[in-house]
Amino acid sequence: MKFNALIAISVLSAAASARPSFDRIRRAAFDLKNGQDAIALNNQFKTTKEGSPCQQGELKCVGDRFAQCVNGKLLSQACAPGTSCAAIPLDNKPGTLVQCTTADDLATRLAATGAVDANAGGNNANNDPQTSLTLDPKVIANGFANDGQDVPAAGQVASLTSTNNFINFCLTVPDLPITNGQQITSGSCNPAPIGVIPSVDLMPSSKFTFPPNLGTVPANKAFTISMAVKNLETGNFVNAQANYFAAPQQLNGQGVIKGHSHVVVEKIDSLTSTQVTNPKQFAFFKGLNAAAQGGILTADVANGLPAGVYRLSSINSAANHQPAIAPVAQHGSLDDIIYFTVTDGAQAAGANAQAAGANAAGNGNAAKANVQAATAKAAGNGKAAGKAKAAGK
Repeated sequence: MKFNALIAISVLSAAASARPSFDRIRRAAFDLKNGQDAIALNNQFKTTKEGSPCQQGELKCVGDRFAQCVNGKLLSQACAPGTSCAAIPLDNKPGTLVQCTTADDLATRLAATGAVDANAGGNNANNDPQTSLTLDPKVIANGFANDGQDVPAAGQVASLTSTNNFINFCLTVPDLPITNGQQITSGSCNPAPIGVIPSVDLMPSSKFTFPPNLGTVPANKAFTISMAVKNLETGNFVNAQANYFAAPQQLNGQGVIKGHSHVVVEKIDSLTSTQVTNPKQFAFFKGLNAAAQGGILTADVANGLPAGVYRLSSINSAANHQPAIAPVAQHGSLDDIIYFTVTDGAQAAGANAQAAGANAAGNGNAAKANVQAATAKAAGNGKAAGKAKAAGK
């Protein structure tokens, strides 16, 4: 009897221990399905837009925002800081749940199901966001999903929209090559983001100190362009043949754009010309690679310029040669433009002007003397006439 009892106990124990394994098998089946369904939903949400048609009670994500169906249209609201909207797999029964969650929580839940996103196959093993080929939900700009026409204005056009930060935008122009750090004269599409933008108090600015505006310089003689600059950490100049527009704008530790400047001289018809210039044509161009000395950048025009009238402009840039980007639309110019004349007789013209001024002054003094003499003579004649009249009386 004791032996039979031991056998019975062993059988019961084995049955009890086997029961959870069946549960795990059954649960593993719906876990995988839940994970796959969550991944599929999250991929669908990448193209879901605010105001899209929906069924009452339906929950979705618009970018990183949580959206509910209200009166037949999706209405979204922002998630709490540090979280974003996503479909997550349930862990205790079949199904998914749409809610705000952290990127780490979503990744952990999906990993537990064993489901793999085929669209994320290029993700790197060590999960470094700077080498990953997937977009981190924490950097999705949900405002990009708004075309701006909810408050229309006369002449205002709708913005392009995106729920994935335009990461594949260049696929919309398949006939154009990727810029890829090159200066492609036939046109290209550049996938690099704009980058870091300074505060309004640290927007760059510049002012030419030579030549002076409307000044004159001698023709075909060397001269040095000089320009004062502020709020630009100059001396940051990448390889223009390999890294053109190839990285975002960056700031230094003080919040100032890291970059450099350029100067360009264009010949124009006259100081009063209204003819639009051709950007492909210029008389002199120089990238100012060195750091400013005492806040001044310089460029030597070694061979001078032929006689004529010219426009001088600055191009203040970030390190990768893109024009400096400011934080607001309404701001003063970040660059300077002046106009000057180059003449064969620049110095003589100045001397002649001084001589002309001296002659004018001399002529004026002579005229003044003549007027004084005439006045004195008239006064004398008047006195004489008075005496004659008195004598007659």
